Amino acid sequence: MKTSLFAVFALMALSVSAQNIPQHPRIEYDTFSPQEQARFDSEFATKQKQISDYKSSAGAVISQRMSHSDIAYYLFGSSLRLVYSPFAPDSSYTQVFTTPSKMQTHGFGQVFDPTSSGFPTTGQDFLSANDPYQIDTIYLGVRYRTSYPVSGFTQDTLSVTIFTGDTTDNSVWRLGIGYGPGTYYGLGERVEVLPPRYTGTSTAGEQGSIDAPNKIVIKYALTAADTNVNYLKIVPNNPIQVPAGHKVGVHCSFVPGQPFDPTTQVYYRSGGKGDVNNLSWLYLTSKTSADNIPYFLESHNLSNSSKAISTVLFTGTRYNMWTGTSAFRNEYVSPTATNGNLVDFWVTGTSSVSLAENDTPKQINVYPNPSDGRMKFDVTQKGEYTIKVFNTIGYNVYEETIQVDSPMTMEKDFSNLSSGIYTIWVQHADEMLSGMWSKK
Repeated sequence: MKTSLFAVFALMALSVSAQNIPQHPRIEYDTFSPQEQARFDSEFATKQKQISDYKSSAGAVISQRMSHSDIAYYLFGSSLRLVYSPFAPDSSYTQVFTTPSKMQTHGFGQVFDPTSSGFPTTGQDFLSANDPYQIDTIYLGVRYRTSYPVSGFTQDTLSVTIFTGDTTDNSVWRLGIGYGPGTYYGLGERVEVLPPRYTGTSTAGEQGSIDAPNKIVIKYALTAADTNVNYLKIVPNNPIQVPAGHKVGVHCSFVPGQPFDPTTQVYYRSGGKGDVNNLSWLYLTSKTSADNIPYFLESHNLSNSSKAISTVLFTGTRYNMWTGTSAFRNEYVSPTATNGNLVDFWVTGTSSVSLAENDTPKQINVYPNPSDGRMKFDVTQKGEYTIKVFNTIGYNVYEETIQVDSPMTMEKDFSNLSSGIYTIWVQHADEMLSGMWSKK
């Protein structure tokens, strides 16, 4: 297994009271082998087939597997790669990529928002804020490896905490956290996110916990068979009923069944082999680690109100170590907009919006195509329109929001853009239109 370059999580989530951005730990990762990539591609194709098999109309029951990482993969797949990073209960565990180092990642998770209008871009239904729903199954992208051949249960456990809350519930989410203008390429205004509240502990071994009062914790007993899959299926004893308007959070931590001696053993070596059993989480990230593009910040990329965000538990929060003006960071699991954790949700609910009703995703007719820079497209309704243009590596090279008083033909001049292929996104209310355009 080839070891990748270091990746830096751009976690510059600021509270209004914090002016300094502390240095964040670098995250080391391994890339997927060709066999692992082929398995993921097969699973992605299977999900796409499931999408085509589960079409609904307004007011009908939907049942589908939904993933925010799939939205980014669909939109920016050519700019993304699949990687995995180990995580461990505490920093007494060690890893070796190029040199030995203490583990600084201790858990991962996802904030799920089924009302995101990003789902129609992959051909899926989505829910409105007025639709209650249920979570039947959660699929967690992990890579589990044992230190020696085993069969049956391994005595290791994946602890999965599930919780819900509306966007104003400060007991579930740490409100007031967001990315300021300039944090990422193309980010011109502050974007709020909903990281889950967390209380850490200075004790090694036993971690802190998610603060949400309505949380449930599932202890998944790992087995030898789990070393052969990309996703673990977590099935609650009863489907989780989620009130309308609530978002769902998931946080995962590893509880090893083996003792670990930090003076003589290594938890993880590049490629997955360690002196004890180890666990990594899977995620998508940029092929170019320094591009600083928030591929997984849906509210920015799609101009919607999505609160979806991936999360990672770092050492500072896990040990409750932040002090001074950074002490607020002890209160939540860190969000990341440059990495998308592979966490899927099987959702059942009655949608008041749907593909059949909205006929989404829709293609927008851009003409002339190709052109020397001037292009046109037609809009058929009045209202506010947001126009975004992305190049082939995912850069948002143009963005504008305009008010339209009647149906019209919009004309834009992109003569300043380099020659190449561009994706045009036009959002109006809950309708998303897209098209490809070529600049000569």
